[in-house]
Amino acid sequence: MGSLIESSTTEVLYAAAGLSGKGFVQDDNAPPNTIRLQPAAFDDTLGLARIDANPAGSVDIVAQLLQKNHEKWHMYFRDVAGHNHIPHAILSTFAMGGGPQELHRAYDDGESIQRPMPPVSLPTVQEMSDPLKFRERMHILDQYPNFLAFFEQEIAAKGGDWQAVVLEHCFKRTPLSDLMMAQLFEGLYHPFIHLGFGVEFGLSGLVAEGLAQTASHDPMYIDVFFQKAEKLAQAGSVARQPLMDMYRQTRANDVIRTAPRMPDGPWKVRDGVLGRAMDEIVRVAAQFQVDPTEEDVERATAEMISCAAWSCAASHKPGKERKIDFFLMHAVTSSIFVTVLARQSWIPIADKARMVEWKARLDLVWYAASAAPELRHEFIVDYEPTLSKGMGWPQLYQALNRHHDDGHVAKFVRAIKNGQEVAAPFEQSHASSLPIKGDLWLKVAQLCYDSTVMYVEGEKKWVWGAGFEPMWAKVRDEVKV
Repeated sequence: MGSLIESSTTEVLYAAAGLSGKGFVQDDNAPPNTIRLQPAAFDDTLGLARIDANPAGSVDIVAQLLQKNHEKWHMYFRDVAGHNHIPHAILSTFAMGGGPQELHRAYDDGESIQRPMPPVSLPTVQEMSDPLKFRERMHILDQYPNFLAFFEQEIAAKGGDWQAVVLEHCFKRTPLSDLMMAQLFEGLYHPFIHLGFGVEFGLSGLVAEGLAQTASHDPMYIDVFFQKAEKLAQAGSVARQPLMDMYRQTRANDVIRTAPRMPDGPWKVRDGVLGRAMDEIVRVAAQFQVDPTEEDVERATAEMISCAAWSCAASHKPGKERKIDFFLMHAVTSSIFVTVLARQSWIPIADKARMVEWKARLDLVWYAASAAPELRHEFIVDYEPTLSKGMGWPQLYQALNRHHDDGHVAKFVRAIKNGQEVAAPFEQSHASSLPIKGDLWLKVAQLCYDSTVMYVEGEKKWVWGAGFEPMWAKVRDEVKV
């Protein structure tokens, strides 16, 4: 397997925030074809929503740990919903100012559940240059190492130009690239998250990992949903509406709300929402439409993030401990990478608009898959922080860098901080379409911290389907103080 951060050039353009020439440069003392982070004294482009610089030695630890994960561990630690979060945890901790000890903690917290990387089949990798053979191998988890080797070769063949590889395989507007773009959002957005980290930090090896996960992930056939919603929106027969209204329509539609069922297990999207209410959810989701302009992409991104945060913080069952829905949480954690990709000059504006549309439309599907829980704004406004009382963003970041977790909480909080920054320019002009704004951003982050930090086991940190009564039975009753 190649180096995680391969490049044949002497400087790798750093992609975060659309800026270049900073961050990742060739180390003359490193082995051939490897690079390492080379930070300035304080460079706030190294990760969005950054507050503090990292302590000395952090950069080398990031490179070592990412390389170790790249060579040693499979992308899937189990066959259903088993995604390797180690790079997410490491890079979130790094972006939040963590030092060597916290970075090692981020790696160690995720290592015990991983399984080894399977061997690569070179004949299979060679066949993948044929689009038909490539398509035949898609949707098969065991093909991950072969896809990884293929995308590493693709990037190397283009002289390290991973941007060109992403464009070709996800944004070319061919049937295969459209399928790959849809696959980015499969698996509860995980390929999109993984690729997004690679783009944000300019890591070609992480980009290869993200593309390999995209190609190999088993499908819930959300590509059919995307196609139907896009076709209906483009027909001109569906008027554009605020995304908040679409959440309300989703809950009000009995067919959609009752489509997912507890016996569906992990297939509530495939067998529930899309299996039993495809036409209904398409008619709702097609109302979210974005103009192919920089201004509207930015506005729609802010709207999408604000509504995703709202769905997490406003869904609660009175009498129970505060919890955030595990599935809705991913609509937030993935949202920061819409910002990352929307700021890349090499992605056409029409594809950026399409990306925001697809992301928000899928957020509605996942909201429906949690049985469209009632969203009550007072659950956010009236929330009184507990463990995080008196904390601001710097204190939250510092506390989370020490917290044992698989990265979900840190990803959520950083994405909320990014949402605050992205939404700020629109909070007056588009106030009615942004349910989370102003001081509520910090309050949502505090809610996440307060409801998770006392638990180590992931099962206890979240509610696993906020619209399903049996899932709240597993949550402790609220203790009145």
